Amino acid sequence: MITQIGSSASWCDTLKARKEHLGALLKIVDIKPGKTTMVQALTIKLIKDEMSYIESKLKRRP
Repeated sequence: MITQIGSSASWCDTLKARKEHLGALLKIVDIKPGKTTMVQALTIKLIKDEMSYIESKLKRRP
């Protein structure tokens, strides 16, 4: 069950923690030159897109 977070401070903290987690995942999937698979490339693109989305959400918050 999904629950709503009560205060905006905790919502921002949740987004920041989510962004940090995605950053750690990005380091795990680290690409070496010339050894990129399609799955790695798509995973990295999706992680970066999600991080951009989180950044935009954080910027909109007062």
